[in-house]
Amino acid sequence: MDLERVRDRITSDICKIIPTELSEETQAEIARLVDAALLEATGVVHDKSKQAVVFCCGPEADLAHKIQHRMDQQRDMLIANLMAMR
Repeated sequence: MDLERVRDRITSDICKIIPTELSEETQAEIARLVDAALLEATGVVHDKSKQAVVFCCGPEADLAHKIQHRMDQQRDMLIANLMAMR
């Protein structure tokens, strides 16, 4: 996923729904806030993925299946949160 394109698209969408013309500085500030939110979200997903690996390393577990399941859950949650930002 190219986060720069996501940031640009979200910033553009935000600017389109605001009824007044925004200055370049305001648009840059919106882009900075979107960057910070995406960075935080991806950091949380990364941390949750690491936790999933540790959680799933029990000797009786089907390791690959559990890791994939937890990572899918975290990815789906991130996508839902990003879609809610629209």
